[in-house]
Amino acid sequence: MTFVPSTTAEAIYSLRQYQFIINPSKAFDYLEAQLNTYQLLVLYQHFFPSEWTASQTSLYLPVNEDNSKTVFSENHHSSRELEFITLVYTHLFPMSFWAVESAHEERLQAIPITSMGVDWQMEEGIENLRMGWKLLIPFSKEGRYWLDDVEPEGSEWFDSEFETHQVSYKDIHHPDRIDNKRLRRLCCELTTPLQFLPLALKLLGHETENLWLDESPDEMNYGLYASSLPWSKASINLLHRKWKQASRILDAAYLLIEWLETDMKTHTQLLLQLWTRALKRI
Repeated sequence: MTFVPSTTAEAIYSLRQYQFIINPSKAFDYLEAQLNTYQLLVLYQHFFPSEWTASQTSLYLPVNEDNSKTVFSENHHSSRELEFITLVYTHLFPMSFWAVESAHEERLQAIPITSMGVDWQMEEGIENLRMGWKLLIPFSKEGRYWLDDVEPEGSEWFDSEFETHQVSYKDIHHPDRIDNKRLRRLCCELTTPLQFLPLALKLLGHETENLWLDESPDEMNYGLYASSLPWSKASINLLHRKWKQASRILDAAYLLIEWLETDMKTHTQLLLQLWTRALKRI
């Protein structure tokens, strides 16, 4: 790929972006921006060749005009780069709204990994859960620990939530007493969405081994993402592949959640019966 201007107007526009740099820190920022630009545009051509060919947006970084002085905007993306970022989150994998919006103000030097799992441990996160997820919390080891040891009145909270559905906290065997292999075998024999119970419990416990689902939001990053990967073909391929897997996991888990919520009282009793059958044999 080349960035050589093809017209006189493009050449003049391109030259106006450059400036003398005598500060080492500014020089580093400039080179980092140039590298980021090259990475994004090469990736654009690779992953979306048809869109690249048809694009009419500018390849060049914006230039700020301040009192007739041209200033290179190394902290901003070109319109073509922003176009690529839009295509990525539209067709390949999700990005947080905040990350996409911030890309219009400053460079995304890396790919932010947005938590797409069930993030109930953040402040007030548990109250925002659907009833089906709330019901499953004491069935997971991490959820049981939270209700027993972290939240002072965890069991009372659960009983108050499900009193009308005739479900009591004390009726749910502790996950440590469950034979997980037996549970998986029993679930595989089912034709109802209860077959996805082990998968849903992994989602709650952040144990899916999928970076989209096990990532815990980082409050220092406004609860949006805690880690990132570099802009590269390998990273994008990995994230795309993992997102397709995550989508299948989420779809299956939400089939269970919706099934539970269609008749909470009846379906919870079926869940408890299954749970009891999976107890470890002494």
